[in-house]
Amino acid sequence: MGFMLAKLQAKYGQVPALCEVMVHIRDGMERQGWTLVGAYVTTIGRFHEVWDLWDVGGDAGAIGTALTAARQDPEFMKWAAKLPELVESEETRYMEKLPYSP
Repeated sequence: MGFMLAKLQAKYGQVPALCEVMVHIRDGMERQGWTLVGAYVTTIGRFHEVWDLWDVGGDAGAIGTALTAARQDPEFMKWAAKLPELVESEETRYMEKLPYSP
């Protein structure tokens, strides 16, 4: 089982609007089998950083498969089209649990 950590650098003042859009992005990715483990905002450090931790339900290949399928979903794409006006940059990482992780 793998996880994807996504760091979204929201544009100044856009975190509330990004949260509204991400509800629909979450729903779209959950239709593809992902689970949002948690969503967080940095409160000490760089402002306007949003962190999403996703259980992608498989290996790294599951990411491309799910994103390709999501792009065929008109509802998902309607909301994804709003991201460029809200997000300055995005970084993602694929991670796997270590033996000591709960």
